[in-house]
Amino acid sequence: MNTSNNNDINILDLPDEMLLIILSKLDMVDVFYSLVNLNKRFNQLVFDPLYIHHLDLTVKTSFVHNSPVDNQIFDQICTKILPRLHCKVNKITVTSLSMEFIFNTIDYPQLHLLSLVNFQQETLLQYLTRYQHVDTYFNVMKIEGRCHVYSLPYQFDTFLHLTNSFRRGNFYTVRWLIMNDVQSFEHEFFQIISQDFPFLQRLTVYNFEPQKNKQHSSTLITSAEVFELNLLFAHIDYVEEFLSETNIRFPRLTILAIKYELSAMVTNNFTNDAARFNLSQL
Repeated sequence: MNTSNNNDINILDLPDEMLLIILSKLDMVDVFYSLVNLNKRFNQLVFDPLYIHHLDLTVKTSFVHNSPVDNQIFDQICTKILPRLHCKVNKITVTSLSMEFIFNTIDYPQLHLLSLVNFQQETLLQYLTRYQHVDTYFNVMKIEGRCHVYSLPYQFDTFLHLTNSFRRGNFYTVRWLIMNDVQSFEHEFFQIISQDFPFLQRLTVYNFEPQKNKQHSSTLITSAEVFELNLLFAHIDYVEEFLSETNIRFPRLTILAIKYELSAMVTNNFTNDAARFNLSQL
């Protein structure tokens, strides 16, 4: 860089690393709309994998929501710019305004994370239910909401944070299920789990809420493939639910993570006959 006369310094005199830092401080929408095709160097910077791996199309500037200018800008970005970078995008952050544009235009084969800003539950459902290859369910709690979105058909082997809002399905590939909720899990819900996850091998339950209905029906649940059960962060009701063979049977259970005092209490110091079947292979 020539520093003999600071008055003659141009932004293009800055090194690429510094220009990328400057670009990262700007809205991507502004960068795409203003700098793409400005010159060859800016094109190289804007389409640098380090810059575009996180496609953040939230607008922090003073665009008027849903104005014609907004639509024109997003339309140009989607038709002329996204086709040049979509294969390099790993994460997308969008608002309800930008989501309709970017997902109706092109696919993102390397996308691993989708962040939604200022979305209403009803708005998101409206978008997601348009696509037959996507399923979703919501769990809304007092302090936060959680949305699960997954591709169809199911191909994942781990299902995280399943709650009472579960919408059912045939999850034949899932081997490890982690359940957690601020509402209690009842016996009938575990029956649904055994039916929808027939090849489940590992089950973890996080729930400190006592069961509301301890008078279980006569339906006996059998989880034939489960060999690992984790109840370290579960209410004693779930310890009783899972250890009693009159409720659930685990013929292959070999790993049990549980607080000793709870297991001793439920099994009457390991003398309860109803618990012997599930504990026999430990």
